[in-house]
Amino acid sequence: MHILQLCHKLPFPPSDGGSVAMNQITRGLLDKGIRVKVMALNPPGNAAAAAEVTDSYLQETGLEVFPIDTRVKAGPAIRNLFTRESYNISRFHCPKMSKRLEQLLHEEEFDIIQLEGLFLTPYLPVIRQHTRAPVIFRSHNIEHFIWERMARTTTNPLKKGYLRLLASRLKTYEMRTVHQVDGLVAISTADMHFFKQHGFARPGVTIPVGADNPLAVIAEPEAEKYSVFHLGSMDWRPNQEGLRWFMEAVWPRVARMDQRLRFYLAGKNIPASFYEYAGDQVVVAGQVPDASRFIRSKELMVVPLHSGGGMRVKIIEGMALGKAIVSTGIGAEGIHCTHKENILLADTASEMAEAILHCFANREFMEMLGRNAREFVMKHHAMKPLIDELIAFYKTFLPDKDYN
Repeated sequence: MHILQLCHKLPFPPSDGGSVAMNQITRGLLDKGIRVKVMALNPPGNAAAAAEVTDSYLQETGLEVFPIDTRVKAGPAIRNLFTRESYNISRFHCPKMSKRLEQLLHEEEFDIIQLEGLFLTPYLPVIRQHTRAPVIFRSHNIEHFIWERMARTTTNPLKKGYLRLLASRLKTYEMRTVHQVDGLVAISTADMHFFKQHGFARPGVTIPVGADNPLAVIAEPEAEKYSVFHLGSMDWRPNQEGLRWFMEAVWPRVARMDQRLRFYLAGKNIPASFYEYAGDQVVVAGQVPDASRFIRSKELMVVPLHSGGGMRVKIIEGMALGKAIVSTGIGAEGIHCTHKENILLADTASEMAEAILHCFANREFMEMLGRNAREFVMKHHAMKPLIDELIAFYKTFLPDKDYN
């Protein structure tokens, strides 16, 4: 089987949730002996990652990278207001990638073409014109949900109106485009249910984010006592909004009640304004070289999201490493976890502050949450069965070929 995987950013190195989710599929398919060709856009916030791609990854995937400037710019954004196009989507169209894709489809025959997210769908016309290979859309999020939620939480009336416009256009595009693919891979059962409720009648399967090696023994380093942390890509607007809320509404309550506690904020592309929060009980760590080691070095994870969609990869990673996690309901969306059994859910500032303090006042309870979280991931998110299910789904599109 030969698969072309189109990515909206570099999937390697797997340094944030999106790249982890894409790389898990690439790695899992390669490990099953399936040929995978990767083409990826490379937006500005991820540009430095190209230098970190290993020779072995290049050799295995034939990776081709296409730099693209997806930053929001005033001129194009204003001009877009006088069109009916989704500005969120149009920013991801790269003429060089379109041209190379057309050439590649004439040079090589692919059994499956997998689009990693909605931002790859502008390339559908080129694909349809130059190949009959089935196109599988892997939905990382229901994208318009993110913008609708940001609009709801925004107080500035002008900004609220603009976000509502973006959300409306994105929804129109998303709900039209999903019906143009041959198959759907949803990242959560809730997302799949949404698409089916809205008329998607083609083949689909739910493949959640997995844990690369959930059975691995948890190793050093020993976790720092009284440490709380958040790890995530800080160029993603829902993370920025959630962390500002946490730093201004939640953490001051926690810090006043227990001065032993220290909060660590880590992730790539942290805006300069977040460094202003640094102090005796707050460490802005920036991008860390080893996410897994960083997670193991701390005690309690927080995920304070109020917008977003899909599934939070970092929650799955934290659970796999046996971490107790305090999250908003939206942060844990798409993960079938259970409040007070393998996670704590808290949507208000007072609830989240109370949940954090409760964990450190009741260490046996916090340790129980971590153990149960790891067992949950071992049972529901091990990568091998997920990849087997994905391959079986691919094969339903190739009835005349024998890949056994």
